[in-house]
Amino acid sequence: MLDPETVLTRPTQDGLWKYNSTPAAPYRYILFLTWHRRYTILVSLGTMLFSALCYVILTSAHYTATTTMVLDTSQSPIVQADNKGDPKLNDNTLQSQVETIKSDNVVSAVVKELKLADDPEFTKTFSLLWLLGSGSDASADSAEGSLHAAAEAVKTGLKVELIPKSNAVDISFTSKDRKKAVAIANAIARAYIEDQLQARFELTKRARLWLQQGIAELKDAASTAFKSVQDFKSQNNLLVSGDGKLAKDVEIQQLTESLAKSRAETTLAQSRLADITGILSTQASDDAPEGTVTDALNNAVITKLRQQYLDDERLANEFSTRYGVNHQTVVKLKAKLADIKREIRDEEERIAETYKSDLKIAQSREQAIEKRLSELFQSGRRDRQSQVKLRELETAENTYRSVYEDFLNRYTQAVQQQSFPSIEARVITPAFAAKKTSPGTGMVLLIAAAAGLNLGAGIVFLREQLSRPIYTRDQLARQLGVNCIAVFPLPTQQRSTYKLTSLLPPPLKRLAASHPQKKVLEQVADLPMPLYADEDPYSANSESLRNIEVTINLRSATLKTRSVAVVSCLAGEGKSSIALSLATTLARASHQVALVDFDFRNPSLTRFLGFQDQPGVLELVSGQAKLADLKAGGGRYGFDFLCAPTTVRPARIACLLQSEAMSNFFSSLEHYYEYIIADLPPILPVIDVRACAHLFDAFAFVAEWGKTSVDDLDRAFHTAPLVHERLLGVILNKVDEEEARLIEGPAYAAYGYYA
Repeated sequence: MLDPETVLTRPTQDGLWKYNSTPAAPYRYILFLTWHRRYTILVSLGTMLFSALCYVILTSAHYTATTTMVLDTSQSPIVQADNKGDPKLNDNTLQSQVETIKSDNVVSAVVKELKLADDPEFTKTFSLLWLLGSGSDASADSAEGSLHAAAEAVKTGLKVELIPKSNAVDISFTSKDRKKAVAIANAIARAYIEDQLQARFELTKRARLWLQQGIAELKDAASTAFKSVQDFKSQNNLLVSGDGKLAKDVEIQQLTESLAKSRAETTLAQSRLADITGILSTQASDDAPEGTVTDALNNAVITKLRQQYLDDERLANEFSTRYGVNHQTVVKLKAKLADIKREIRDEEERIAETYKSDLKIAQSREQAIEKRLSELFQSGRRDRQSQVKLRELETAENTYRSVYEDFLNRYTQAVQQQSFPSIEARVITPAFAAKKTSPGTGMVLLIAAAAGLNLGAGIVFLREQLSRPIYTRDQLARQLGVNCIAVFPLPTQQRSTYKLTSLLPPPLKRLAASHPQKKVLEQVADLPMPLYADEDPYSANSESLRNIEVTINLRSATLKTRSVAVVSCLAGEGKSSIALSLATTLARASHQVALVDFDFRNPSLTRFLGFQDQPGVLELVSGQAKLADLKAGGGRYGFDFLCAPTTVRPARIACLLQSEAMSNFFSSLEHYYEYIIADLPPILPVIDVRACAHLFDAFAFVAEWGKTSVDDLDRAFHTAPLVHERLLGVILNKVDEEEARLIEGPAYAAYGYYA
């Protein structure tokens, strides 16, 4: 049982022992609540599963068929612009095609093809709308109304989804008939392709008519622009070459090139003339011929003369060496060399004259070209403005001609496209079979199970938050600041019956009470009052009683503690049993003990001990009897008992308990007994405890485990503040040991240590 050294710390200045609390682990609290309220959770789970099963049984099955199709996202080649494939634009185009598949045109075509307007599955929706007031009598009776209703029903079961990272879509249709789902899914795909073909045909036709009208207008505009160009050329005497340039501009370009070439020739002629003139001016008549000029070197006459000169000079040197310089042959050879030098010089002078002539010719040509260019520039100034206007007219002519040719090409394409329109959209996976999609039995039951568990958990959580029952000693210490001095498990003979009734909600309790088998509830009330003092001395209950005795003795060391009242918040929490067992324990410890039944409204101790219709406390207080005459021996219990009235109930019990006579009665009891144990009525229903609280030295508060709430205890302490001030501690009664171990774990081992 409880070990005072581990459960209690040192006494405080007021002599009360403080409980050393250890909070329970959150997971243990959740596990405990789940087990403690398991019937609530199971009922919630069973209700949701039963509802889900009914839904599965009563709901018609639905089947879904899927057709996969690749979409044509390109525009008509006749009207499309240069699109570089913007991804965002492509996504928008794909989404537009998806909306087209779900459009009224496509769905209505399917309704007409499969005659769904006559199918009750697709017309009852419209009838329901009509019953709700959404439709009109005229449309309901007409074929158009039936067609519209069937189309809306088909759109309800139709689902079109883009396949990621592709141009493909899944066209799914859900119906109550497998074959019908397959047929409609495939028909939707066919209707979309037909709709796109028809749209392409109509678009091509309109484009062809528009282009035909535009071609006629552009042809006239191009002809007018060409005529304007030719007329302007004639009026301004403008000659244009094949490449579009004016004749004067071409001539200026050619003259400019010729001028540059002529200037180069003039410069070359001047250079040659200067070179040969310099040579002739520095060369004497009798010098050896030097030919550094290009024409002199390349001249055949000079080359021949120079060779002859060299040969004769060599012979003259040989003969001079052999025969002397005055030899006749040498003299002749030197005369011949002089003649050759004169001939070479004459030839070089002739070349110089040729250079002079070439220079004059080049200078004359250059002057002529410059003069012509000057004339052309002077005459071309007045043609510049005309040329600008001509360029404008030619640009307009080229533009009209280009647009005209483009329209002509597009018109040709339109004629070809209208004769054979085509699109790239096609079915790649037709629907062959439909699979059941709803109701999914497994998924529905799984959702129902999850909902049932969540609902049960929510109910348990709400119930715990609203009632806040006491389950652990830690709750008393943390939430109320009071100590738990003893714990009494639920008696074995009451355990099964108590569990059966205590876990039922109030409506079910009332139902069980009205049921023919209400004897189950009556058995709980008829069970004998448990006497914990008669149990094994080493049992948990005997240890709890000794713990209360130790607590009383410890308090007596500092404060007077002879009269102890046992109280509770409400009736039925076991305070009478605790009072009886505590008095028996103290009496068997050789103490003089008096047990007083102060519950005048429900004297359960008096009835249990068999003292009905006998004088007791009421007669003693009123002076009709003396204490020595009224005290009754407890028999096997060992205490003296003062009973409460059972035949006559006082009219003003609170005044009686608060009277001076009652105070005198208690003073007289203290002369005869070491301990006075009183069984008081519950605090919350009546004010009796508040009226007589001043009579007692200490109070032992009994709280029923899992029933008495923290709020009840708090209200009780506020109702009777003297009880809280003189409180020994709280006694947890009717504890379910199995569930207590769940929430407190190893900490609960101390409860049954000696059991």
